Amino acid sequence: MKKTLIVLAFLAALFVTEKAQAQLNIHAGYAPELMYTKTPTYDTTLFYHGIYFGVDWKFNLSKNFSLTAGAQYRINLRDDAEHYWMGDIFVHHTIRERQTLIDIPVFIHYGIPAGSSVTISPFIGPMLSWGITGKTSETITWPLNTDTNHEWYGENGYMSRFNLYGVAGLEIDFNKFILSLGGRYGFLNPNKKTGTTTKAYGFFLNFGYTF
Repeated sequence: MKKTLIVLAFLAALFVTEKAQAQLNIHAGYAPELMYTKTPTYDTTLFYHGIYFGVDWKFNLSKNFSLTAGAQYRINLRDDAEHYWMGDIFVHHTIRERQTLIDIPVFIHYGIPAGSSVTISPFIGPMLSWGITGKTSETITWPLNTDTNHEWYGENGYMSRFNLYGVAGLEIDFNKFILSLGGRYGFLNPNKKTGTTTKAYGFFLNFGYTF
């Protein structure tokens, strides 16, 4: 059901933008994400470096209002290491996590002219997100190497693939170049463990070009 909703939303966006003779934009950016997890015994917040690239279509609804819809490929990365002595044994503990997602944002813009070739546009809207892969790799030297890996998704995974974000930000258009920044907040709890809640949120800095 969730997969069907994502596909239908994307196809609807493509149909609407095609009928409206939309402008094509390509973009890439830095989008770190924080994942706050609360359990009955502890709370933790993990920081992930995020990068993404994508494409969207923008068309005018009126003189000042416009809509953008598209898709982007996002990667979240986290590498952590700690070193400590336990008695006479030196312990080296590393954690590496990788997550890839497909996002489908749909934003409403309000354009404010700021010169002959500059437009400033606040924007807001939802973003559907679908997790493709997620994996945690853990290595402990104690003093022998111990490797542990687990997948986030699938039958044995603890995370749901689907999330829904609320996004707001500001876009600056200069000639055909675009700079935008903003924040996002995940409304859903993708953690499937009983009694455990995970919320994802973050910000982004985006560079783009309009064809």
